[in-house]
Amino acid sequence: AKHLAEALRHSNCKLQKLNLDSNIIGNDGAKHLAEALCHSNCKLQELNLNGNNIGDDGAKCLADGLRHPGCKLLKLYIMGSSIGVTGAEALADMLRYDNRTLTRLNLQENPDIPPALLTKIERLAELNSESINCTAVEVGRKKRAEYGPTLDEIYGFVRSKPYLLSA
Repeated sequence: AKHLAEALRHSNCKLQKLNLDSNIIGNDGAKHLAEALCHSNCKLQELNLNGNNIGDDGAKCLADGLRHPGCKLLKLYIMGSSIGVTGAEALADMLRYDNRTLTRLNLQENPDIPPALLTKIERLAELNSESINCTAVEVGRKKRAEYGPTLDEIYGFVRSKPYLLSA
C-alpha cells in the first residue's frame, strides 16, 4: 500500500477508481492511502477497501484524509473492515464538520459499531445532505434500490407465477 500511495501522488497518475477489496491492507496501508488522498496530484474518486481490517486507526486516518481540502474522493467502501466505535466516530465527525466531496460511504458488516452510532451516521447524511454532500451512507441495511431483490424474493415471485416457468 505504501508504494501504491506513492504512485497515486505521482504527477502522471490518472487513476480515478481503485479496488483493493480483501488485500490485507491493514491500518498502516490505510494511513498511506489517506496521506495520498491529500496530495494535489491524487485524482482518486473511488476507493474500495472492503474486507481489509483497517480498524479504528485506519478509519481515523481516512477521516483525516477526507477532511483535507485537496481530497477528491467521492466514494469510500470500507465494509467488513474491523471498524469500531472510535473509527466510526471519526468518520461521523468528518461527515458532520469537514466533508467536502464524499457522496457515498459504505460501513456495512462492521459489527463493533453500535446500531445507535450507525443510525447517527445515517442521520448525518440524511439531515445534512446539502451541507455535507453525502447522499448515501450504507451501514448495515442494504438499500433495495441499489442491490435489487434477494434470491428468496425472486424465487417467491416466480413460484407465484407458474406461467413464467412453462415453456
